[in-house]
Amino acid sequence: MNDPRLRAGFVLALVMAAGMPIAGRAAAQTSVEARSGLAVGNHTSTAAGLEWAPALSYEIRIARRLRPQVAVSAGYVRTAFGCREGFCRGREPTVTGHHAALGAELSHGSLWGRVGILYGTTRIGTEGETPQAGPGLEAGAGLRLRLGPARIGPGLSWRRMSADTPSSTDHAVALGFDLGVVFEFD
Repeated sequence: MNDPRLRAGFVLALVMAAGMPIAGRAAAQTSVEARSGLAVGNHTSTAAGLEWAPALSYEIRIARRLRPQVAVSAGYVRTAFGCREGFCRGREPTVTGHHAALGAELSHGSLWGRVGILYGTTRIGTEGETPQAGPGLEAGAGLRLRLGPARIGPGLSWRRMSADTPSSTDHAVALGFDLGVVFEFD
């Protein structure tokens, strides 16, 4: 997160999530979630032809319950995957996105689903122009099982990220498979 606009957006998203009004004492709950796993993707705007060159991705979020089954969250998301086809042949760079995330989550029992917006940069490889910050979208779903004071479980995420540079407009799409742990407070 070297871009000052990205840092400012991340801090603003955290402040907004922490300050959201809550409904009732039962809903008064803040949680911290960390997820890590592998993502595959493509440097085009469609999810067709995902390249099976996985790379490590991770995220950390703070969430605040608004209702027993509804929460808002803010956090940081790093999405990475390898690139071997098209213009990547012979170079095989890693596509890496660094984004502030703001979203909403629905949960029912041990199942959860999330949608949100992203803002940050996506760099393709280590060469070329400096990426420009831009918007993105995400969706995810998974399972959380109680394990002592925490909840753990697998998840699946989809992200569409801006990969703009000063001379081009592009997108990247990633599909992630991860494992997360959630600690609840209040």
